[in-house]
Amino acid sequence: MRTFGIMALTLGAAVVIAAPAHAQQGLRGRGAGFGGFGGYGLLSNKSVQQELKLEGEQAEKVSKIVTEINAKTREKTQDFPQEEQRTKGAELRRAANEEIKAAVKSELKAEQITRLEQIIRQNQGLQAFLDPTTAEKLNLTGDQKSKLRELAQETGKKAQELFQSAGDDRQAAMEKGQALRKEAVEKAIASLTDDQKNSWKELTGEPFQVKFERRPNN
Repeated sequence: MRTFGIMALTLGAAVVIAAPAHAQQGLRGRGAGFGGFGGYGLLSNKSVQQELKLEGEQAEKVSKIVTEINAKTREKTQDFPQEEQRTKGAELRRAANEEIKAAVKSELKAEQITRLEQIIRQNQGLQAFLDPTTAEKLNLTGDQKSKLRELAQETGKKAQELFQSAGDDRQAAMEKGQALRKEAVEKAIASLTDDQKNSWKELTGEPFQVKFERRPNN
C-alpha cells in the first residue's frame, strides 16, 4: 500500500489526468513510468506501431532508439531519493522525450509524425491543454489557460485523495481514476469556443486506444 501510494503521489496528477492506461503500466513494474510512459516513447508500443503502419526495418529502428534512450533515463533515475522523483524524474523524462523526438525524425514520414502527435495528445488528456505548443495551436486566451490550470490542480488534488484512500484495491482505484480523467477532459473541451473545439478535433484525430502488453516477470 505504501509503495502504491508513493507511486501515485510521485508521478502526481499526471498519472490520472494524463493517461490511466500508462498509470496501470507504471504500477506493474519498477521503472515502467520512465520507459515510454508517454510522448514519443509510445513509438515502442506495438499497437501504436500498427496504427502508424510501422513495419520491418522502420519499426525495428524506432523501437531500438526508444529502448536505448529509456534505458539511459531509467539508469539515471533509479537511485533518486523519493523526494526528487517528481522534479528531477519529470525533467529527465521530458529530456528523454525530446531526445527520442529528434532521433526518430528522419525515420518517420510526415503523416506518421502527425498521427503520432495526435495519439500523444489523446493520451495526455487534460495535460495536453497545458502544453504550450498545443495551447498556442488552440489559441487559448489567458483566462482560459488560468481556468485550465485551476482544473488541473483540482483534478490533481482529487487524484491524490483517490490513491491515498485506495487501500489494496488497485483495480477500483484505476477505474475511478479513468472516470476522473474523462470528466476533467470533458470539462476542458466544454470550456473551448466552437473554433477551438474544431481545432482540438484536428489536433487529436480519430480516437485511438493504446494497448499495453503485460511485461514479463511482473
